[in-house]
Amino acid sequence: MYIEDLKTDFYEFLSGKRILLVVHYDIDSICACKILQSLLKYKHIVYTLSVVQGISDLKQAYTEHCEDVKFFVLINCGGTIDIIEELEANDDVVFFILDSHRPIDLCNIYSNGQVRLLHTSEEDALVPDFNDIFREESEAESEDADDNGSGDEESRTAKRRRLDEQAIMKRREKRLWEENRNKLLFDYSQFTYYARASAILMFELAWKLSKDDKDLLWLAIVALTEQLLLGKIESTQYTLELGNLQAHCTRLHNRANDADVQTSLKIHFEKDLKLMLYRHWTVESSIKFSTFTAVRMKLWTLRGDKKIHELLADMGLPLVQSRQAFKSMDLQLRKEFHTSLEKQSVKYDLQDIEFVSFILQYGYRNKYCASDIVYALLAILEASPREKKCGELFNQALDCLSRTKTEVITNAIERAKIVIKTLFKTVQGAVDMKQIIMAGPFVYYIIQEGCLDWYMLSHPHILLLLAQFILQAYVCMSRNRKASTLPLIVSAPRDLENNTCILVGIPPLCENSPKNFFGKAFEQAAERMNCEASCDFFDTSYFEIHAKDRTRFFDALAALLN
Repeated sequence: MYIEDLKTDFYEFLSGKRILLVVHYDIDSICACKILQSLLKYKHIVYTLSVVQGISDLKQAYTEHCEDVKFFVLINCGGTIDIIEELEANDDVVFFILDSHRPIDLCNIYSNGQVRLLHTSEEDALVPDFNDIFREESEAESEDADDNGSGDEESRTAKRRRLDEQAIMKRREKRLWEENRNKLLFDYSQFTYYARASAILMFELAWKLSKDDKDLLWLAIVALTEQLLLGKIESTQYTLELGNLQAHCTRLHNRANDADVQTSLKIHFEKDLKLMLYRHWTVESSIKFSTFTAVRMKLWTLRGDKKIHELLADMGLPLVQSRQAFKSMDLQLRKEFHTSLEKQSVKYDLQDIEFVSFILQYGYRNKYCASDIVYALLAILEASPREKKCGELFNQALDCLSRTKTEVITNAIERAKIVIKTLFKTVQGAVDMKQIIMAGPFVYYIIQEGCLDWYMLSHPHILLLLAQFILQAYVCMSRNRKASTLPLIVSAPRDLENNTCILVGIPPLCENSPKNFFGKAFEQAAERMNCEASCDFFDTSYFEIHAKDRTRFFDALAALLN
């Protein structure tokens, strides 16, 4: 069931109760969790925090705490599965679910109150009607076959014939109903996609409670930026949300009295460049390794490498200046960098290099774009040493969002540079060695077990960034006219001991919508070839299978999509 009034039915309801806060291991969840934590402090609500990466972690968290806790708050997890059935939950347990993954499971939507969804029904498009999906079996209306044997033989035969006809009609009605139900369920669940960021909904709750501030607004901005950079939402959806957050930014700026420059926090709404971490890197490196410029200028080729120097020369930027940290560049060159790059955008096919975003500034030295923080958080969560556990990394990511821990942000940005370089080198190798293979209705790329950076690339979000980079590179280099209409599957080693690999599928470039059909396709291909597979992810466009089954799985998938 949906909760219409979050203030009364969620926030006030939890007052005085002990809860388990179950948070998914991603950036939007971390931001939403940090906002909710600040709100829970006002009511002195006691909570335990549990971080989960998949369905198995969620089951374990529930099993460990179900004896002591009766109220569970789930952030970006549990919405897409029948939570009551999966966890075999007791009747006295209540789940509050805030999940941006779609589609939401229908059993959760039509729950009698044990599952409470913290978003509006408008966000779930085309939800089938209850009576079209759920039906009570009324076979107990027993066919009264005339127990007492009253009446003559002829009347008994006529009654039996009538009952047989009724039974046939009922079976036919049931078959038609089931066919319609299966069609509705398929139409509803065939695409996976993302709705509004959970952190934005949490910020709006804070605003309604008059407990919002610039720090909480920044968390909502980071969550929205993550959705854009990872291709989870359309640009139109980003623009709409951006307008709402800009209004909040203006309101909070006017409300605050920031007289002291050193302690004040300012959030600026302005145009920025699609260059990764350029404020914390050298201009040359940022242009070379950023996905946008690398694809448009084909920077993995020798000709592309020369193009960078041509671009810098046309911008009037000496090599000495472009190879030192952006902060250390000549002040005049730094001020003119944005406009001089924009002037060369037509010549070098970089027309869309600008996008509108937010800049956070506090004190004289600390200035971060929202995308800088997203890449820093991604590096902490998915590019840290193997011995670190996800709970420890989750807390480190929370520190990265804290203004007082600048050394955590600095270290994370340095690690993010390594991730960005690794993505570029992987794409360069894939294109040079012609390892992007066409398999009929899709193309695929396999990261081999012996690859140097396989562990970093085996994480979902870094793998997703790689997939998007590879697909763009393939389309711009391919002579195949249909290249832009082909989706891509990327496979990376997942568990070397069990010899499993993770797959991610992304839609073709020609589709404007980020809606993904691979979740359903993976499931059907695994059923068709009867192989052992695991979909422990909340986003079903990720799949885990044994590496030995991969070739057969791709064949089954190609047959299915054909």
